[in-house]
Amino acid sequence: MKVLIKQYQKKLNAVHIVMDFGISIVSCAAAFYGLQFWFHTNLLAGQLHPLRLMLIVPTAVAAVQVLCNRSFDLYRSYRSTSFLREAYNILKSGFAMFAILVLTSLLFSRLYQLQFALLLYSLAECSVSVLYRFLLRMVLRLLRKKGFNKKYLILIGINNCTENFLAKIQSSPDLGYQVSGYFDSAPHSQLGIPYLGNFKQVSKHFQTALPDEVLIMLSDRSQPQMQHLISICERWGVKFSIIPEMFSSFSSRIYISSFDGIPVMSIRKVPLDRTLNKFVKRMLDIVVSLLMLIILSPLMLITALIIRLGSPGKVIFRQERVGLGQRPFIMYKFRSMREETESDISATEKNDPRCTPFGKFIRKFSIDELPQLWNVLKGNMSLVGPRPEIPFYVNEYRKSVPLYMVKHYVKPGITGWAQVNDLRGSDTSIEQRIKYDIYYIEHWSILFDIKILFRTLTKGIFSKNAR
Repeated sequence: MKVLIKQYQKKLNAVHIVMDFGISIVSCAAAFYGLQFWFHTNLLAGQLHPLRLMLIVPTAVAAVQVLCNRSFDLYRSYRSTSFLREAYNILKSGFAMFAILVLTSLLFSRLYQLQFALLLYSLAECSVSVLYRFLLRMVLRLLRKKGFNKKYLILIGINNCTENFLAKIQSSPDLGYQVSGYFDSAPHSQLGIPYLGNFKQVSKHFQTALPDEVLIMLSDRSQPQMQHLISICERWGVKFSIIPEMFSSFSSRIYISSFDGIPVMSIRKVPLDRTLNKFVKRMLDIVVSLLMLIILSPLMLITALIIRLGSPGKVIFRQERVGLGQRPFIMYKFRSMREETESDISATEKNDPRCTPFGKFIRKFSIDELPQLWNVLKGNMSLVGPRPEIPFYVNEYRKSVPLYMVKHYVKPGITGWAQVNDLRGSDTSIEQRIKYDIYYIEHWSILFDIKILFRTLTKGIFSKNAR
């Protein structure tokens, strides 16, 4: 059974290729029929014999599509990978194929009609491919839950990551992994998996039963032993991965990159480090903040007048906060407290006695935050991001809250992932807020920002935990 499992991925790849070939041919035919339907013309009529046209063009397009799919890593195992990653690769392959077809279409004179057909092809091919891969994944996961298509793992060594790894394997039967046992200097009764022997017995075990994959989990003090075990795995042709003991202290995923051919390990991926992502987010900030300042200007004017008439003091409250790269900036808000309490930096509470009657109202509906749209326009804040703190609390939290300073990897925001999950105000856990902030930083996308903005309008502003 274990030997046959190694052939499953090759067979599955063959199925993928055949299906992708068929999807491409059907999409190609549908595109040209769509062209004839909309434009009442056969674009390539007279270019080739009709029979050759129906055979050569779709077959050639399908062959190039399969090559594109291979280039974008679609013929590998996605067993333990999010479907979004697989779908993203399908879309990248589809875009590359569309670009190739457009360049090829320059050979033809009626360009706008041909490009319409190419667009139809790309939309059809990508849509059907994503649907096919999704349905296949669901079927495979159902089969794995029932005990089919399993992948057998062996652990070599035990460290601080082992128990957490085993718990994840046991809680995700749909991934189809099963740990056959482990090798270590001595047995560990609490693991609940078979003990296969000490490290000297690894090579002997491989003579009779080769696993699908080996995970080396030695302690960080066992470097010479690790080199020896790696050489054994390579000698027997066994695929292996390494999970060092130090990974147990990291809260996020590990990323391997290359610096001039030298492997480099990073413990945190920040999508907003990329110039293109920064540009896209900045454009969203500028466009939305400008629109909101224009649309909400009557409300902001009325608010300013009521504050001026209701209590003595300035309309706009200015306070130093810590932003991107731990750099301080001045954040603007409508004043909601009595002027003589402005120097009090203690956290606000529900029914805070320092608030004016109108201040309680604008704080309840977050109207006091609207001047921060000017901060966004200036560039020292974003619409979405971790909420900024004053320097005093930053210095306090950096000492007591693990990973607190990670929030300064990106610009602070008017709203954030923590806020729309009801984590706002002094009565919520700062540790939980940081956990949500780090998730946002590591998983940022423009769609994620838009999702948070929409949730802010419905849940974030009118949350039960509003200040």
